[in-house]
This record gives sequence, C-alpha cells and structure tokens, in this order.
Amino acid sequence: IILTEARCRVSFIHERRNPLFGGRSPAPNLEALRQLVTRIRDDGYDLGLATDGDADRIAIVDENGDYVSTNDLLLLLYYYLREVRGERGAIVRNLATTHLLDRLAAHYGENCYEVPVGFKYIADTMKRHNALLGGESSGGLTIRGHILGKDGIFAAALTVEMLARTGIKISQLRETVYEITGRLYVVEDNVPATPEMRVVIPRRLADAPPSHIGPYPVAEVFYKDGIKFLLENDNWLLLRFSGTEPVLRVFSEADTEEKAHHLVQWIKDF
Repeated sequence: IILTEARCRVSFIHERRNPLFGGRSPAPNLEALRQLVTRIRDDGYDLGLATDGDADRIAIVDENGDYVSTNDLLLLLYYYLREVRGERGAIVRNLATTHLLDRLAAHYGENCYEVPVGFKYIADTMKRHNALLGGESSGGLTIRGHILGKDGIFAAALTVEMLARTGIKISQLRETVYEITGRLYVVEDNVPATPEMRVVIPRRLADAPPSHIGPYPVAEVFYKDGIKFLLENDNWLLLRFSGTEPVLRVFSEADTEEKAHHLVQWIKDF
C-alpha cells in the first residue's frame, strides 16, 4: 500500500492468504526467493522485498537479482541512519550475526553489543543503552523509536526510504560500506543432533578447549549461548544446539569463503 500510493511500479508474488504457504517453508531465505530473483532480473525492478509468514522477518534482493543477507542489510541500514539521517547510537546483535557490525560501529566511535540468540535480549539491551539499531542474521531487526520487536514491514519500508533518500542502488551501497569495513564471509550449516550429543559435545569442548581450529589459533572461547570460538581478525566459529529442532547449528565467519567452510568442516569432523 505504501509503495502503490507513492506511485511506484509494484508487482506482488504469493500475496494471497495461504495457511500452508503453497507447501513451501515460509522462511524468507534464498531457496524460497527463486521466483522473486527471476522477476527482478527479467522485469528490471530496483528492489525485491519479502517477509516470512507473520511478517516479522525480512529478506531483500538487489537490482541485479542478488540475494542480500540480513547481515549486509543491517550494515546498510546502520550506515544510512548515521550518514543520511545523522542519528547516533550503538548497535546490538546476537552472537550469530556478523562482526562487520562491530567494525562499522567502531568506525563511527560507537559500541556494538553482543547478546544471546532471542530478540528479547536485543530489545532489552537496546533499551538499556539507547541503541540505534538491533538485529539478527535470521532476518529480524528494529531501530530506536520503533517497537522493541521484529517488524518486517517496517524494515521493508526503511529499506525503501534508504534507496529513495540516497538515490543509490543496493549493490553500490554495499560496496561503499565494504570500503569501510572490509569483507568477511558467513557460512551456516546444520548437523543432526542426538540427545547424547547435547551433553557430550559441550562437555568435551569445556574439558579440553582446542587451542587451534585447524591451523588457526583460538584467541578466546565464550559460553554465553552455545560455544563460540573467537579467532584473529574477527573470524569466529559458533556451535549452538537448536531449541526447537534436533540439530546442532554451526555458524562461521572468516576472511574468505573457503576459510569459513574449513571452520565448519572442522567441527563436523570433530
């Protein structure tokens, strides 16, 4: 409605109510966005926007039809809020979200606070520190002055505002931010988990924490929510058992995509 009243050319996909989501997962991930990607590339749209079933999480596709991760969207929105809106304040992210946010916050002389998985932790920390932006890599975000909860519709509107006020395409904005932060690459994977693994793996890693993950030295180990290994140069590996599925979630972030895959493979071999 916002876009059509603003006289934008808008096309809709899967806009009809369907409690079964057409037999697909309602998660706004790359696999679910193939049709949106095709529409962007074939028809020359500037932006693709998607939400999950209850519209609290967002996903976007740029003008080239390339999927833009929520990690990157958080970077873009924080850059926009600082550079164009002129707002100040910290960032809050969960421990599975990119450390490029830490670099961007440091560039502006601000803090970046890491919290456990769960948006309630992001909301609480934003309130305590009057933070400007809070978000998580799974698609949820909010900003100061809005509700302290995930809102995909608001996030979509904010993204459109960013494009309108800057007059710059998403792909160009990404490159501008990368010039400030450098690049890191995120890899995620799920490993089937048994109840025994939930006990044995944390115990083994706590009793004898590794000094290296492959050839890479471990700088610190955190047990805030799962087990997170911090390596040099903002590289890291996180293991966290799902609270809703029988899987071990594995996240890594590294200087190259190959290195990020190596970190994930190390823990799978372990």
